[in-house]
Amino acid sequence: MENVTIWMQNSLFINIIKFFSRPAIYQSSVLYRGICVLSDFISKAFRGSLFRAFFTNKSWENNAIKESRFMSVVLKLNKPIKKVLDILTNIVEDSFPINFVSKAVKLFIQVPLATAAHILLPSAASVLILKAVFESYTPKALIYHIILLIMLFFALSIKVSLNSLLSSSIAYKSCKWFLDGQDSNSFTLKHSQTGDLSRQDKSHLAVIGVLAGILYYYLHKLTFIKLCGLILMPALIYLWPWLGLALTALILPLAPTTYSVGIIGLTFLSVLLKNDKFKKSLPAAIIPSILFMISAGIAAAFSVARAESLKALPLYVAYFMIFYCASVLFCDSKTIKAVLAFLVISVMMISLLGIYQYFFVKVPTAEAWVDVKQFPELATRVYATLENPNVLGEYLGLAIPLLLGLFWASGKFRQKCLLTIVLGISTLCLVLTFSRGAWLGLAVAVLAFALIKEPKLLILLLILAILAPMFLPSVVTNRIASIGSLEDSSNAYRITIWIAALRMMKNYWLNGVGLGSTAFARAYRDYMIAGASAIHAHNLYLEVGLEMGILGLFALLWMAFRGFSEALIYVESNSKMSFVLAGIVAGLVGHLFHGLFDYVWYSPRIVMAFWMYFGMMSAIASGNLTDDMTGEKAA
Repeated sequence: MENVTIWMQNSLFINIIKFFSRPAIYQSSVLYRGICVLSDFISKAFRGSLFRAFFTNKSWENNAIKESRFMSVVLKLNKPIKKVLDILTNIVEDSFPINFVSKAVKLFIQVPLATAAHILLPSAASVLILKAVFESYTPKALIYHIILLIMLFFALSIKVSLNSLLSSSIAYKSCKWFLDGQDSNSFTLKHSQTGDLSRQDKSHLAVIGVLAGILYYYLHKLTFIKLCGLILMPALIYLWPWLGLALTALILPLAPTTYSVGIIGLTFLSVLLKNDKFKKSLPAAIIPSILFMISAGIAAAFSVARAESLKALPLYVAYFMIFYCASVLFCDSKTIKAVLAFLVISVMMISLLGIYQYFFVKVPTAEAWVDVKQFPELATRVYATLENPNVLGEYLGLAIPLLLGLFWASGKFRQKCLLTIVLGISTLCLVLTFSRGAWLGLAVAVLAFALIKEPKLLILLLILAILAPMFLPSVVTNRIASIGSLEDSSNAYRITIWIAALRMMKNYWLNGVGLGSTAFARAYRDYMIAGASAIHAHNLYLEVGLEMGILGLFALLWMAFRGFSEALIYVESNSKMSFVLAGIVAGLVGHLFHGLFDYVWYSPRIVMAFWMYFGMMSAIASGNLTDDMTGEKAA
């Protein structure tokens, strides 16, 4: 790895970048001085403005909660509720699955090959016997199975710790080198010393192996994998709740919503049962978030399509769960590193898939996604694993500013190189969505990041704004030029829907039409203009107001106000985590700005991502965390 570092630092490309990044090259220019003066003026004006003071006033929620009559009633019920939770916690912790998984993980860290062999050998033997009895083996398949059994038999006696195996892995060394630059040999796992399996451990592992082999034989392979996940995942998340948050960050854009909701629910239950092990401070915006959920329940109860709205209500519960879990768990170095690493991997995977769709698959663009008359050359808009290009743009619009904050927070050259690659790939994928709203949202997000944390970034933005038209293809520049043009059928269509939605607000301002697209469509058909059918209002705030009434819209705005007011105070600190927080804030600002032109909460996965980011922002803004970059207490 040292040779790779020396080679990168001595390469011509890196030396050219270092040359042009030297302050002496550009600090003496009139343009640089002028931009610096302007950026300092804007930053000082913003920080000293009434608007800034309004957003950074002292939080009063904690005192209001303590002094409220409702809270006094809750406190009276706290003791019996706590007793019930303690009983449930004791039952769970004494259960066989939790004890077995905890013991198995410890054994796997101490002797991974022997532990795996004690499970896989009985499992493979069971499959061999069942196939021999109920089916017929080809000689070739039988030989392969016997060779596997022999290999597993010899693995029973291999007593090498997981730390020893990882330290000799090139992939592991590369990850360690990129992530923190430490020597992988200095990294040790808890319980990493080599141990031995007791007779009881061997018998338990053998029984599990036999049962797994029988299930593998009789069940479909995918069903078997799902069953194993259903059995193991609750125990793993209960033992390590941070794992649930990290897995959610990983699979949110990649897997169906059902899987994400299941992991979120397990994580929330684990946090409740282990409440004593977490900090007691309430997250910012807890009151408006609860009010938002209450208004969702009222809207579902009085919906014009009550059955469909009640089906959508559990999703809103999941939104609050992920917000609360993120605000509670995203407070220590291990969780921060795991969540951010999984999130970067997820963004990288979905971006590469989108780029693959554009250049290799060339997926055709649906007629509803583009005005063919105005953009005949726009043949492909990528969407990766999400519903449509706008949804993918919304997800990347939240993630890219966070990556930008990570880039600024990183102090190592190799980390900056890795983040630069991910930023470039994700930005290219965002461009290939051709989502104009997402482009505008990202532009506002980067501008917000520059204003609240790094004003000199405005220089780069200005340079990009000047040079970009010379290098961008015509299909992109034409798409940008069409923003706000009424000649584009999509823009005219949105204005028609907004007018109809405002008319609807006059009659449904109190409790809304109900949750979900079915309730909106049923009410909208009476207000539709010129046959412009729609399943949502193409505006986040109009849609929330129409679905949940004035109370829901007020709760959303209040929640944003409280969250940002807490975050803007912490952003002013010099901690490296303040750059990460600035990236999250910027992403949320861009997302909410994008909501002015589209209903960015149409996909439940995007809504869960929003609430997760909001919870992460609340956790960092609380100040009760260890800076994952420095290991020091955050200011």
